[in-house]
Amino acid sequence: MKKRLLYRLMPLLSLFLLSYPTIAKNTGNGKKVYADYHGVRYTRNHDGMLGRWAMYADTRKSHTGINSLCYNADNLSGDKEPYMNEIASVHYPILGIQSDLDEDYIEYQILSAKTAGIDGFFIEWGFMGHENDVLLKAMQKVAARYDFEIGVNWCDGWLYYDWITKRYPEINTREKKTEHYVRCYQYLIDSVFTGVTAPIVKGYPVFYLFGPGATVEEYKWAYERVRIPVGMNAPVVLRRWADWGRLENNRYIPVTHSEEIDEWIGLGAVPTAWLPARVRIMDAAHPYWDNYAETEDLIEFMKPFRDSIWNNPNPVFRIKSGFVMPGMDNRGCAGWGRGHFFYIPRDRGETYRKMWRFNMANKDSLDMVFIASWSDFTEGHEIAPTRENGIRELETTLYYSSLFKEKIADKRGLLLPERLFYLRKQFALLKDSGIDIEKKQVRMLNDAAKYISKEKYKKADGLLRACTDYVLKMSSRLMRENLNLSEKDLLRDSLDKQGYDVGKSLKLYLPKDLHHKLLKYNYEGYICFEYLDEGDDFIRIYSETNRIPKDKYSVVGSIRKNKTGQWKPVRIRLYKGNIFYKENNPAFYIKGRGYVRNIMLQYQMMHYEND
Repeated sequence: MKKRLLYRLMPLLSLFLLSYPTIAKNTGNGKKVYADYHGVRYTRNHDGMLGRWAMYADTRKSHTGINSLCYNADNLSGDKEPYMNEIASVHYPILGIQSDLDEDYIEYQILSAKTAGIDGFFIEWGFMGHENDVLLKAMQKVAARYDFEIGVNWCDGWLYYDWITKRYPEINTREKKTEHYVRCYQYLIDSVFTGVTAPIVKGYPVFYLFGPGATVEEYKWAYERVRIPVGMNAPVVLRRWADWGRLENNRYIPVTHSEEIDEWIGLGAVPTAWLPARVRIMDAAHPYWDNYAETEDLIEFMKPFRDSIWNNPNPVFRIKSGFVMPGMDNRGCAGWGRGHFFYIPRDRGETYRKMWRFNMANKDSLDMVFIASWSDFTEGHEIAPTRENGIRELETTLYYSSLFKEKIADKRGLLLPERLFYLRKQFALLKDSGIDIEKKQVRMLNDAAKYISKEKYKKADGLLRACTDYVLKMSSRLMRENLNLSEKDLLRDSLDKQGYDVGKSLKLYLPKDLHHKLLKYNYEGYICFEYLDEGDDFIRIYSETNRIPKDKYSVVGSIRKNKTGQWKPVRIRLYKGNIFYKENNPAFYIKGRGYVRNIMLQYQMMHYEND
């Protein structure tokens, strides 16, 4: 147990690798740094689903020879800890998969971003009622506690797709969608561009307009119908400009002028960059991607922004935004199902640093910098910490954001949010295992979070150390009991030549005395088996549940097959909060088409020794 706990609290040890600079007054010059936030990602235990952690896509249009993507995020790979979910990402988040709606995780991300000099997240958002609107509100709630800003990257194309009609059937024509555009815009003005979490630069609310939704004429029509509150400056629109360009004599040539962008400028929008173009075609050195870019292409892509916008005295450009990104590898989605693989090398962090240096060479002309992105693991341009890259991108962000804002970079905070997150989860585990957590300890964690937010890192570190000692002490009082159940313990069905046929639902029964223990004690559990990977349909595992909605929380795991013809292993986490065990009833149902074998349940029960 101590070995596992020490692994989860390893960030504590890494703290001593960071230096302790002398801190002077650190107010800065008012410039801002924002990061795009891509979501929503869910987990079974928090939400009853997985969202963008999972992905299946037909990629036969690709020239790479990769015909499909199949990421079964419920499945944990490896034969020992730390297990890794099979997620739709090249890089694995340092905390494993988490729910974007989990307040502890939101807190971790906001505080991590703050310690790196980021002032706010721009949530990728489409319209009211969409799942990203739920994320927006959840983010605002936590951000309000920590002096953090929450804006939007308005992907208004979502409003013009059939996505909105599926949610609101009456919005079924382009005219009606444009009418709804007005209501969405007003909602942003009233709920996002005002209040304590509003993204404000030089007194102006700011948002990024990704498109490709409203035309210039439709946007103008909609904007004329929104109401700007008295005393509020009109919002500044950072309009995406990401024309492709071309390759000429092996040199990237960017687009330097766009008539459409000129029309947006006429409405007061400020052209702002997005991911640089990838015009180079797959070659022997890049066999996994249809198109790629080299680092020098990125700088050439950015030069038209420097020349025509950043250094342009035109007063229409009220807010000038730089742009940086760390690289790209979209093997997690291949163009979100369009079957196209793109790549921009990270070059061990040098790509990100080069982009920042280009921006900093023009920092006097810029009011803000926009990062793409904080969390787009699926397209592979996240700067959030991962097992492969660690906190490298956070360190780079802190260094250059401090230079941009004329502040002193203080690295002491970078690992504190991770320690805070693990301690909150350890407190929850202890509580669920029957140990009453002292209110004093909870207050210490809350105070540590506030100190991190205010850059009082030494005080936060002291509180987190004290809470770590408390967790180690209380964890030593937990009793643990390991139990492994094999097919002979679980099944009443007979095995045929290929395995167990799940077409008629395979039922797993628990020994009678085990029901009561699992209901009484906390546990960490797994269901393991192998499945024959024939076809491309699903095998799903269900349980009884008391959580609402039951159709979501009754799903223990879902495995999409991918036609390899091989037997593949599965290891799926069992969450106590989702599962209700009924005596004399099956504990689990395996349903689908095809065959499974080598079924096993593993439990480690945890309870306070005084029980």
